[in-house]
Amino acid sequence: MAKDIKTMLAKKIAENTARHASAVQEVDLDLGKRHEKIRLDLIDPNPFQPRRAFPEDELVSLTASIRASGLLQPITLRRVGERYQIIAGERRVRAVQLLPESHIEALIVQASDEEMAVLALVENIDREDLSDYEIGRGIRQIEAFFPSKTNLAESLGKDRKDLYRYLAFFALPESIIARLEVNPRVLGRAAAEKLKACLKKLDGAENLEVVLHQAWSDLEAGRVDQLKLPSHIELAIKESGERPERKESETALLRGGTKVGAVRRKGRNLIVTLDTSAFTDNQQTELLAFIQQLAGEGG
Repeated sequence: MAKDIKTMLAKKIAENTARHASAVQEVDLDLGKRHEKIRLDLIDPNPFQPRRAFPEDELVSLTASIRASGLLQPITLRRVGERYQIIAGERRVRAVQLLPESHIEALIVQASDEEMAVLALVENIDREDLSDYEIGRGIRQIEAFFPSKTNLAESLGKDRKDLYRYLAFFALPESIIARLEVNPRVLGRAAAEKLKACLKKLDGAENLEVVLHQAWSDLEAGRVDQLKLPSHIELAIKESGERPERKESETALLRGGTKVGAVRRKGRNLIVTLDTSAFTDNQQTELLAFIQQLAGEGG
């Protein structure tokens, strides 16, 4: 955790706590300020951790550094029952787990869920390797702790319009959010805002879901630029609407040169239509019995 994290946290949540209560509510990170050796198997991730990606090469590099120089800074935990949750230092925990170590040095402090969520975001928000989606998820997790979007934006030092760009991810379909969980870097906040507007415009369009997921696969494969994704989707929707339907093959049924019916193939279906005026009731009964017999033999 950065040495000035307490100052940063106080700054970030000062406006929020002032508006939520008339009395001053201090974030007490000094209680129990002593280092302890905590068993790794008793440590759980921060439930408010915004980071979704922990690149293996970075962990390997950090592990090598810890092996050579030791853990230069203890992680910070809060106690929950008989276990501990990470407030800051999840990458260090993951790196130490790659070593033949059973314990890690930690600072145990008291922290509420609100403080956990804000602190997790503060620790990560200025890192260049954190994706816009991950920052957006962190903002989303602390959104309920603030009385308005304006207060939230001010507390995080963000422009209000930029804040809405981060939150645009969560107006996207759940199926797309699930794919962002796996690959959070594929879409930036400006592109997310454009995609949100595009999907709103195309809401109700035929084949939208199919087109969206194909376009997303193109995005993941690098075949389309993220900022051009909306126009890519709109063009695909337009082309699908203009595409003529495949003609059905049809065979006319003739009697003495006069059409009395037809047989059509539509996909996997065989459709027979007859002009009932051309057939007696007995003929229709016999024809139905014949078809039922064929169906029974086919089964």
